[in-house]
Amino acid sequence: MIDKKKLNDAMKGKKTPTQPTDPNMTLEVQNPEVEELMKNYAQEKTPEHLNQLIEKLRQSRMLVPANLNDKKQPVPCLIKSPTGELFLPIYTSKQQIPKEPKSAAVINMPFLVLNKLAAKPENKAAGIVINPFSDNLLFKAPLVQKIEEVEAMRANAPKTKTMQLTPEQYVLFERRQFEFGFLPKRFFEQGMTMLEELCEKKEEYIDALFEESYQQKRMYPYLPEDFSVMVMNISEELLLVRVDFPNRDMGVPSCWRVYMAWNRDADKGRYFTIEKTKENGVSLLGEIGKDWKHVDHGQSPVEGAELQRVLDLIHDAEANC
Repeated sequence: MIDKKKLNDAMKGKKTPTQPTDPNMTLEVQNPEVEELMKNYAQEKTPEHLNQLIEKLRQSRMLVPANLNDKKQPVPCLIKSPTGELFLPIYTSKQQIPKEPKSAAVINMPFLVLNKLAAKPENKAAGIVINPFSDNLLFKAPLVQKIEEVEAMRANAPKTKTMQLTPEQYVLFERRQFEFGFLPKRFFEQGMTMLEELCEKKEEYIDALFEESYQQKRMYPYLPEDFSVMVMNISEELLLVRVDFPNRDMGVPSCWRVYMAWNRDADKGRYFTIEKTKENGVSLLGEIGKDWKHVDHGQSPVEGAELQRVLDLIHDAEANC
Protein backbone atom coordinates (compact mmCIF):
# COMPACT_ATOMS: atom_id res chain seq x y z
CA MET A 1 0.00 0.00 0.00
CA ILE A 2 1.31 3.47 -0.90
CA ASP A 3 1.84 5.80 2.02
CA LYS A 4 -0.02 8.89 0.78
CA LYS A 5 1.56 11.15 3.43
CA LYS A 6 5.10 10.23 2.32
CA LEU A 7 4.11 10.66 -1.32
CA ASN A 8 2.63 14.10 -0.67
CA ASP A 9 5.69 15.15 1.34
CA ALA A 10 7.97 14.01 -1.46
CA MET A 11 5.95 15.92 -4.05
CA LYS A 12 6.18 19.06 -1.92
CA GLY A 13 9.93 18.64 -1.56
CA LYS A 14 9.67 17.82 2.13
CA LYS A 15 11.92 15.36 3.92
CA THR A 16 10.28 12.47 5.62
CA PRO A 17 11.24 11.85 9.26
CA THR A 18 13.43 8.91 8.17
CA GLN A 19 15.40 10.91 5.60
CA PRO A 20 18.77 11.89 7.19
CA THR A 21 20.73 15.06 6.39
CA ASP A 22 24.25 14.37 5.19
CA PRO A 23 26.55 16.67 7.27
CA ASN A 24 29.01 16.65 4.37
CA MET A 25 26.47 18.14 1.97
CA THR A 26 24.55 20.67 4.06
CA LEU A 27 25.37 24.37 3.82
CA GLU A 28 24.25 24.89 7.41
CA VAL A 29 27.87 24.94 8.55
CA GLN A 30 28.65 26.80 11.77
CA ASN A 31 32.09 27.32 13.27
CA PRO A 32 31.66 29.49 16.39
CA GLU A 33 34.82 28.12 18.06
CA VAL A 34 36.90 28.82 14.96
CA GLU A 35 35.52 32.36 14.80
CA GLU A 36 36.33 32.95 18.47
CA LEU A 37 39.89 31.68 18.01
CA MET A 38 40.26 33.91 14.95
CA LYS A 39 39.33 36.93 17.09
CA ASN A 40 41.86 35.90 19.73
CA TYR A 41 44.59 35.62 17.10
CA ALA A 42 43.64 38.95 15.49
CA GLN A 43 43.93 40.68 18.88
CA GLU A 44 47.21 39.02 19.86
CA LYS A 45 49.21 37.31 17.12
CA THR A 46 51.15 34.85 19.25
CA PRO A 47 52.30 31.34 18.25
CA GLU A 48 50.01 29.90 20.94
CA HIS A 49 46.90 31.55 19.47
CA LEU A 50 47.86 30.51 15.94
CA ASN A 51 48.42 26.91 17.04
CA GLN A 52 45.04 26.80 18.78
CA LEU A 53 43.31 28.17 15.69
CA ILE A 54 44.97 25.74 13.28
CA GLU A 55 44.27 22.74 15.52
CA LYS A 56 40.58 23.67 15.55
CA LEU A 57 40.54 24.27 11.78
CA ARG A 58 41.99 20.78 11.26
CA GLN A 59 38.77 19.36 12.71
CA SER A 60 36.42 21.73 10.86
CA ARG A 61 34.49 21.86 7.62
CA MET A 62 34.24 25.14 5.72
CA LEU A 63 32.25 26.59 2.84
CA VAL A 64 33.81 27.68 -0.43
CA PRO A 65 32.16 29.24 -3.51
CA ALA A 66 32.77 27.35 -6.75
CA ASN A 67 32.27 27.56 -10.48
CA LEU A 68 31.20 24.63 -12.64
CA ASN A 69 33.61 23.12 -15.14
CA ASP A 70 32.71 21.57 -18.50
CA LYS A 71 31.63 18.39 -16.73
CA LYS A 72 29.34 20.37 -14.42
CA GLN A 73 31.63 19.63 -11.50
CA PRO A 74 32.22 22.34 -8.88
CA VAL A 75 35.71 23.90 -8.84
CA PRO A 76 36.60 26.24 -5.94
CA CYS A 77 37.20 29.75 -7.22
CA LEU A 78 39.95 32.18 -6.25
CA ILE A 79 39.74 35.88 -5.44
CA LYS A 80 42.30 38.57 -6.20
CA SER A 81 43.84 40.69 -3.45
CA PRO A 82 44.46 44.46 -3.87
CA THR A 83 48.08 43.57 -4.68
CA GLY A 84 47.02 41.22 -7.48
CA GLU A 85 47.67 37.92 -5.66
CA LEU A 86 45.16 35.07 -5.88
CA PHE A 87 43.80 33.56 -2.66
CA LEU A 88 41.42 30.68 -2.00
CA PRO A 89 38.48 32.17 -0.07
CA ILE A 90 36.86 29.98 2.58
CA TYR A 91 33.99 30.82 4.89
CA THR A 92 33.11 29.70 8.41
CA SER A 93 29.34 29.89 7.73
CA LYS A 94 26.81 30.65 5.01
CA GLN A 95 26.16 34.05 6.60
CA GLN A 96 29.75 35.09 5.84
CA ILE A 97 29.38 34.55 2.08
CA PRO A 98 28.40 37.74 0.19
CA LYS A 99 25.22 37.59 -1.86
CA GLU A 100 26.91 39.27 -4.80
CA PRO A 101 28.55 38.21 -6.98
CA LYS A 102 26.65 34.98 -6.79
CA SER A 103 28.62 31.78 -7.39
CA ALA A 104 27.38 28.85 -9.42
CA ALA A 105 27.74 26.62 -6.37
CA VAL A 106 28.84 26.57 -2.74
CA ILE A 107 30.52 23.42 -1.46
CA ASN A 108 31.14 22.06 2.00
CA MET A 109 34.70 20.74 2.43
CA PRO A 110 37.13 19.87 5.24
CA PHE A 111 39.66 22.61 5.95
CA LEU A 112 42.57 20.23 5.35
CA VAL A 113 41.30 19.42 1.85
CA LEU A 114 41.08 23.12 1.07
CA ASN A 115 44.54 23.70 2.48
CA LYS A 116 45.87 20.93 0.22
CA LEU A 117 44.26 22.61 -2.79
CA ALA A 118 45.86 25.96 -1.92
CA ALA A 119 49.25 24.25 -1.44
CA LYS A 120 49.32 22.77 -4.95
CA PRO A 121 51.61 24.86 -7.21
CA GLU A 122 49.40 24.30 -10.25
CA ASN A 123 46.54 26.20 -8.56
CA LYS A 124 48.78 29.30 -8.34
CA ALA A 125 47.29 30.38 -5.00
CA ALA A 126 49.21 32.79 -2.76
CA GLY A 127 47.39 31.28 0.20
CA ILE A 128 44.03 31.09 1.93
CA VAL A 129 41.80 33.92 3.12
CA ILE A 130 39.17 33.13 5.77
CA ASN A 131 35.99 35.23 5.71
CA PRO A 132 37.53 37.78 3.31
CA PHE A 133 34.70 40.31 3.69
CA SER A 134 34.73 40.39 7.50
CA ASP A 135 37.69 38.86 9.34
CA ASN A 136 39.92 38.81 6.23
CA LEU A 137 42.43 36.47 7.90
CA LEU A 138 45.25 35.48 5.54
CA PHE A 139 47.19 32.24 5.67
CA LYS A 140 49.94 32.98 3.18
CA ALA A 141 51.70 30.33 1.12
CA PRO A 142 54.54 29.58 3.61
CA LEU A 143 52.04 28.83 6.39
CA VAL A 144 49.80 26.83 4.04
CA GLN A 145 52.83 24.76 2.99
CA LYS A 146 53.90 24.24 6.61
CA ILE A 147 50.41 22.98 7.55
CA GLU A 148 50.56 20.59 4.59
CA GLU A 149 54.04 19.37 5.57
CA VAL A 150 52.98 18.72 9.16
CA GLU A 151 49.91 16.80 7.99
CA ALA A 152 52.07 14.69 5.67
CA MET A 153 54.41 13.92 8.57
CA ARG A 154 51.46 12.92 10.73
CA ALA A 155 50.09 10.67 8.03
CA ASN A 156 53.43 8.93 7.52
CA ALA A 157 54.40 8.67 11.18
CA PRO A 158 54.55 5.11 12.54
CA LYS A 159 51.53 4.20 14.63
CA THR A 160 53.12 3.63 18.00
CA LYS A 161 51.80 3.99 21.49
CA THR A 162 53.08 7.18 23.06
CA MET A 163 52.76 8.68 26.48
CA GLN A 164 50.25 11.51 26.48
CA LEU A 165 51.80 14.81 27.53
CA THR A 166 50.05 18.03 28.50
CA PRO A 167 51.03 21.05 26.34
CA GLU A 168 53.19 22.30 29.22
CA GLN A 169 54.96 18.93 29.56
CA TYR A 170 55.48 18.77 25.80
CA VAL A 171 57.12 22.22 25.65
CA LEU A 172 59.45 21.25 28.52
CA PHE A 173 60.27 17.94 26.81
CA GLU A 174 61.18 19.71 23.56
CA ARG A 175 63.22 22.28 25.45
CA ARG A 176 65.36 19.60 27.11
CA GLN A 177 65.79 17.82 23.78
CA PHE A 178 67.02 21.04 22.16
CA GLU A 179 69.33 22.35 24.89
CA PHE A 180 70.98 19.03 25.74
CA GLY A 181 70.70 17.25 22.38
CA PHE A 182 69.82 19.04 19.15
CA LEU A 183 71.84 22.24 19.71
CA PRO A 184 75.11 20.65 20.91
CA LYS A 185 74.83 18.05 18.15
CA ARG A 186 74.53 20.78 15.49
CA PHE A 187 77.38 22.70 17.18
CA PHE A 188 79.83 19.79 17.19
CA GLU A 189 78.85 18.62 13.70
CA GLN A 190 79.10 21.99 11.95
CA GLY A 191 81.52 23.91 14.17
CA MET A 192 82.48 27.33 12.81
CA THR A 193 80.01 27.05 9.93
CA MET A 194 77.15 26.96 12.43
CA LEU A 195 78.70 29.65 14.67
CA GLU A 196 79.27 32.05 11.77
CA GLU A 197 75.59 31.85 10.85
CA LEU A 198 74.62 32.27 14.51
CA CYS A 199 76.91 35.31 14.83
CA GLU A 200 75.36 36.87 11.73
CA LYS A 201 71.66 36.23 12.37
CA LYS A 202 71.74 35.94 16.18
CA GLU A 203 68.25 35.67 17.73
CA GLU A 204 66.56 34.98 14.38
CA TYR A 205 68.90 32.04 13.81
CA ILE A 206 68.55 30.42 17.25
CA ASP A 207 64.75 30.81 17.10
CA ALA A 208 64.60 29.18 13.65
CA LEU A 209 66.93 26.39 14.79
CA PHE A 210 64.79 25.70 17.87
CA GLU A 211 61.61 25.60 15.77
CA GLU A 212 63.35 23.23 13.33
CA SER A 213 63.95 20.79 16.18
CA TYR A 214 60.26 20.69 17.17
CA GLN A 215 58.39 17.52 16.23
CA GLN A 216 55.01 19.27 16.40
CA LYS A 217 55.95 22.60 14.91
CA ARG A 218 52.55 24.20 15.46
CA MET A 219 53.13 23.91 19.20
CA TYR A 220 56.36 25.92 19.04
CA PRO A 221 55.80 28.76 21.56
CA TYR A 222 58.70 31.20 21.09
CA LEU A 223 59.66 34.27 19.07
CA PRO A 224 63.15 35.64 18.26
CA GLU A 225 62.80 38.31 20.94
CA ASP A 226 62.52 35.56 23.57
CA PHE A 227 66.23 34.81 23.04
CA SER A 228 69.44 36.78 23.48
CA VAL A 229 72.72 36.11 21.65
CA MET A 230 76.02 37.70 22.63
CA VAL A 231 79.12 37.21 20.46
CA MET A 232 82.55 37.57 22.12
CA ASN A 233 85.83 37.37 20.23
CA ILE A 234 88.00 36.61 23.25
CA SER A 235 91.16 36.35 21.17
CA GLU A 236 92.27 35.60 17.63
CA GLU A 237 91.98 31.92 18.46
CA LEU A 238 88.92 31.83 20.74
CA LEU A 239 85.34 32.69 19.80
CA LEU A 240 82.69 32.51 22.53
CA VAL A 241 78.95 32.83 21.94
CA ARG A 242 76.48 33.14 24.81
CA VAL A 243 72.84 32.19 24.13
CA ASP A 244 70.16 33.03 26.72
CA PHE A 245 66.94 31.02 26.56
CA PRO A 246 63.41 32.10 27.60
CA ASN A 247 62.92 32.16 31.38
CA ARG A 248 59.46 30.60 31.09
CA ASP A 249 58.68 26.92 30.46
CA MET A 250 61.61 25.84 32.60
CA GLY A 251 62.02 22.61 34.54
CA VAL A 252 64.86 20.57 35.98
CA PRO A 253 67.00 20.15 34.02
CA SER A 254 66.78 23.03 31.58
CA CYS A 255 69.21 25.84 30.77
CA TRP A 256 69.13 29.50 31.61
CA ARG A 257 71.82 29.90 28.96
CA VAL A 258 74.68 28.14 27.21
CA TYR A 259 78.20 29.16 26.22
CA MET A 260 79.61 27.78 22.96
CA ALA A 261 83.36 28.15 22.66
CA TRP A 262 85.37 27.46 19.51
CA ASN A 263 89.16 27.38 19.22
CA ARG A 264 89.95 28.33 15.64
CA ASP A 265 93.53 27.06 15.74
CA ALA A 266 92.65 23.67 17.21
CA ASP A 267 89.35 23.54 15.25
CA LYS A 268 87.40 22.19 18.22
CA GLY A 269 84.72 23.43 20.54
CA ARG A 270 83.20 23.16 23.99
CA TYR A 271 79.55 23.48 25.00
CA PHE A 272 78.82 24.76 28.53
CA THR A 273 75.40 24.87 30.20
CA ILE A 274 74.05 27.02 33.04
CA GLU A 275 71.29 24.78 34.37
CA LYS A 276 68.31 25.31 36.62
CA THR A 277 68.31 23.17 39.79
CA LYS A 278 65.65 22.29 42.34
CA GLU A 279 67.22 24.69 44.81
CA ASN A 280 65.98 28.24 44.33
CA GLY A 281 68.73 30.64 43.29
CA VAL A 282 71.29 27.88 42.69
CA SER A 283 72.43 26.99 39.16
CA LEU A 284 74.71 24.24 37.91
CA LEU A 285 77.61 24.75 35.54
CA GLY A 286 77.62 21.74 33.24
CA GLU A 287 79.13 20.71 29.94
CA ILE A 288 78.08 18.46 27.06
CA GLY A 289 81.05 16.77 25.41
CA LYS A 290 81.42 15.66 21.81
CA ASP A 291 80.81 12.13 23.14
CA TRP A 292 77.40 13.39 24.47
CA LYS A 293 78.44 12.77 28.08
CA HIS A 294 77.31 15.33 30.65
CA VAL A 295 80.01 16.78 32.92
CA ASP A 296 79.13 18.44 36.23
CA HIS A 297 81.44 21.39 36.99
CA GLY A 298 79.66 22.17 40.24
CA GLN A 299 77.62 25.15 41.33
CA SER A 300 77.67 28.00 38.87
CA PRO A 301 78.98 31.34 40.15
CA VAL A 302 76.78 34.43 40.01
CA GLU A 303 75.92 35.52 36.48
CA GLY A 304 78.58 38.23 36.37
CA ALA A 305 81.31 35.68 37.14
CA GLU A 306 80.09 32.89 34.80
CA LEU A 307 82.15 34.00 31.83
CA GLN A 308 85.40 34.03 33.79
CA ARG A 309 84.67 30.55 35.19
CA VAL A 310 84.04 29.22 31.67
CA LEU A 311 87.27 30.82 30.42
CA ASP A 312 89.18 29.33 33.36
CA LEU A 313 87.91 25.84 32.44
CA ILE A 314 88.96 26.35 28.82
CA HIS A 315 92.44 27.69 29.71
CA ASP A 316 93.02 24.95 32.32
CA ALA A 317 92.28 22.27 29.73
CA GLU A 318 94.59 23.91 27.18
CA ALA A 319 97.39 24.17 29.77
CA ASN A 320 97.12 20.44 30.52
CA CYS A 321 97.32 19.43 26.86
